[in-house]
Amino acid sequence: MTEAFALPFFRTAVIISLVLAGIHAYLGFHIVRRGVLFVDLALAQMAALGVAAAVVLRLEHNEAASYSLALGMTFVGAALFAWLRGRARNIPLEAFIGIVFATAQAAVFLVLEKSPSGPEHLKETLVGSLFTVDPKQVVRVAILYAVIALVHVVLRKQFFEITNDPQGAQARGRRLFLWDLLFYATFGFVVTSAVQMAGVLLVFGFLVIPAVAGLMANAFWIDGGNVPATAESMATFLRKSRRVSMWNEGIRCVGA
Repeated sequence: MTEAFALPFFRTAVIISLVLAGIHAYLGFHIVRRGVLFVDLALAQMAALGVAAAVVLRLEHNEAASYSLALGMTFVGAALFAWLRGRARNIPLEAFIGIVFATAQAAVFLVLEKSPSGPEHLKETLVGSLFTVDPKQVVRVAILYAVIALVHVVLRKQFFEITNDPQGAQARGRRLFLWDLLFYATFGFVVTSAVQMAGVLLVFGFLVIPAVAGLMANAFWIDGGNVPATAESMATFLRKSRRVSMWNEGIRCVGA
């Protein structure tokens, strides 16, 4: 497997996996703890819809325009979910999340149907294109993730409060809509950047699988179990598994 690291595109893909694993495992804990497992999938699909719109508008090679469209669509979903959390009292938020996901997925199909290269772009929205990502883009995303991580470190008390005890936080004067909007906005930046590189499916895996594994491994997490740390460990395992898969793909690409 070590010979694969001699391939520049393979090294870039491994670095992307490292960048994605850390912050996704942390955000995944918040998502799982809130009981909205598929909000990341819905926001990722909204980002994919923005990318699809850029393809139809022939802006796919304009990185700034493509990213702006994807981020704009993600912010629409983030604002909607933040608004619905305090108002959908008789209907689970997951129901609305499912509606947004299905609608965005259908819209992606309809939008890309108008493009001659639609099937290829549709595949990219699902599985990404780790081997063709520009290393400069990886550096920019890593810097963005570092800034978002800093925001969550500074505001960690408020974020964990509205995740673990939203009713109590509201009773103590927290404005849930504004804090949810801030959380989903930062989450939107992460998802938008990740989908363009890794695709919807891998992003979902990095967000949910480590967090769920962390909660399962820490049976007494309420009494002090370090779930985010365990989630990070599981993300490392997932990252290594993905690395083995990428190595096999890389060897096949070289052989071709």
